[in-house]
Amino acid sequence: MTTQVQPPTLARFSALQKILCCPQTKTRLRLVGIEELLTSLSASERTRIPNQTIGAFISDAAHKAYPVTERVANFLAQDSLRIRTVSSATDSGSVTPNSDDDLKQSVKVWYDRFGWRKNALGLYHDTASFSQDRPVGHGLYELMSHLSILDRLPGGQFVLDAASGAIAHPEYLAFSWFFESRVCVDMSITALMEADTKLRETDFCCLSDICRLPFRDETFDGAISGYTIQHIPESQQLIAIRELYRIIRPNAHLCILTGMPYSPQHQGVFFLLRAFRVLLRALHLVRAQVPFSSSNGPHAEAPPHPLYGFLQKLAWWKKAASGLTDEYSIESLRILNKSEFERLFGQSNQAAKTLRLIENAFPRLTFGMSAYCLIDICKPAGDTDTG
Repeated sequence: MTTQVQPPTLARFSALQKILCCPQTKTRLRLVGIEELLTSLSASERTRIPNQTIGAFISDAAHKAYPVTERVANFLAQDSLRIRTVSSATDSGSVTPNSDDDLKQSVKVWYDRFGWRKNALGLYHDTASFSQDRPVGHGLYELMSHLSILDRLPGGQFVLDAASGAIAHPEYLAFSWFFESRVCVDMSITALMEADTKLRETDFCCLSDICRLPFRDETFDGAISGYTIQHIPESQQLIAIRELYRIIRPNAHLCILTGMPYSPQHQGVFFLLRAFRVLLRALHLVRAQVPFSSSNGPHAEAPPHPLYGFLQKLAWWKKAASGLTDEYSIESLRILNKSEFERLFGQSNQAAKTLRLIENAFPRLTFGMSAYCLIDICKPAGDTDTG
C-alpha cells in the first residue's frame, strides 16, 4: 500500500499550519489535498473552487474550507467553501456582511483591478499616486524613514506584514531580514501575486481581512502595518489593532505606520519652511525646484472616496495604544508628505537627510507636527489580555 504524498506546493503550507486558526472560531485547521476537499463539498460548492486550487485548510468547528491556490491561502469569508455535511441552516461561525464590509470590498476591487497594477512607467498606480518609487528626494526621505524601524524588528521565526500590498518599495523587504518567515496578508489577490515574486521560499501569502486574522494568539515575533489602519472603516480600526496585538508574542513589537490629520503645528511648520525657501530664492541662494512627477496619466482611476478618509488624531492613537499596554510610543516618521516635500525641495537628497536627522534626534518632540507617525506597541511579558 502506497502513502499519498502532498504536492510540493501544498506541503510547504504545513510550516504555516502550526500558527493558523479559523478566522471565525479561532479553532485549529487541518490541511487537506484537492481530492479530500472535493469529497467534502456539495456539487454546487465545487463550482466555487478557484482555478488551480491544490487543497484547503478545513475548519471542522466552522464547517468551512479555506482554499489554497498555488502559493496563496485564502481566508476571506466570502471565498470560504461550506462543508457538505452541514446545512446552511446549521452553519456555525458565519459572518454577516455589513456596510463596513461592503466598503472594504470596494477597496479590494479597486486594488485588484487598478491600484496594484502597473502604469506605463512601470509603477504601481497606488505608488504613483501616493508615494515615489525612486530613491531620490522624497523617495530617499521615505526609504530612510522606513529603514529607521528595523531595530523594532530584531528577528525570530514569523513576522506579519499586515496588508502588505505588492511590497511596492524595495526597503520593505528589509522588515523580514532577521526572521525565518514573513507572512504577507492582504485582501487583494493582485497584490499578493505581485508580492510573492519578491518573497523567499520560506515566506507565505494569505488572503485575509486583518480584522479577522487566521492566526493563533501570540505566534508572531513581530508585526508591521504600513499605512493600513487609515484605510479601514472607522468603526473597525480598533478591532484591527487589537487583532494585530493579539497575534504578537510577549516582548514583540507591533509597528503601525500611519498618516495623520493636518494639525496646526504641521501647517505652521510647512508655512515657515515655505517662507524660508521663498526668502532664499529671492536672495538667489537657491534655485526653484521642479517636482518629480510619477503621474498615472489621463486614464488614472481614483480610489473609492472613503479609502483615505479615516485618519485618526494623536489623542485617538494614545487611547488605542494605552488600552492595550503602557509600553508604547508615538514618534515622528515624516514631517512632510510627498506633495509638500516636492513643493519645497524638489528632488533634493540633502533636504531628505536633514529632515530625517531632525526627526531621528527628536522623534517624540516632532510627532505632533508630522504628516506620518510610527505607533510602536510592545507587548509586555506575561500580558495575555488583548482587549
